[in-house]
Amino acid sequence: MSRRSAGLALFWLGALYIFFASWLAMWWIAPMWRSTPAAEIENTLWAFGGPIFMVIALSVPVVVALCSIGMALYSALGQAGLATNGLLVAGLIVLGGSLLVVPTLPYYPNLFGLIGAGILFLFLATLWYWARVRIVAGTQSHVADVFQLLGYICFYLVATTSCAMLGNPFGGLFFPETILREDALPYYYSMGMKIALYLLLGWLCNLVSQYARYRVSFTDHRPRTGKGQVRLVNANE
Repeated sequence: MSRRSAGLALFWLGALYIFFASWLAMWWIAPMWRSTPAAEIENTLWAFGGPIFMVIALSVPVVVALCSIGMALYSALGQAGLATNGLLVAGLIVLGGSLLVVPTLPYYPNLFGLIGAGILFLFLATLWYWARVRIVAGTQSHVADVFQLLGYICFYLVATTSCAMLGNPFGGLFFPETILREDALPYYYSMGMKIALYLLLGWLCNLVSQYARYRVSFTDHRPRTGKGQVRLVNANE
């Protein structure tokens, strides 16, 4: 099996796994847990922490590893050198492992504020270098750049909405007594939906940006036959 074939196999294996786990969670596990007392499913396949639960819980780190490594192989990233591949593996271990660690950090207002300030700084710095790249290196696609910028904005809105939802001193989730006193839970349900929508739009903008860049690169690398016509060629020619 070639490197590219192996990469595609890993990618589709990961994709099928996450779709199966999502279907299992939404159509079987969630309805059962809502309608069945925990004592009735304890020590069964469906119990919290049981084998079915672990299939679902491990789906995100497994799919991140399989799909990322698969696309790295497919795109020849593996030929970039030991340092680059080591960086990818280290990143996957840290990020994937973080999903399996139960958070135990208490709420530190100063630390929470510093994290928010860091996100703001990184957002502004990203916009700065986004503009500098367009000025210095030009662009392959204005459409790709616009959707890339919109994606950055969506992800920043996720951060700011999460900040307001968690650390707002007038009723954030870090202050549950205030939420209960003000009967503000419906507001936070809607905030959760906004975060989900911003994430959806951010990833959609990211996809459109990548696709627009791909179309421009694909067109630029096809040999022309004259009179503005483009001849499609096989990748193995």
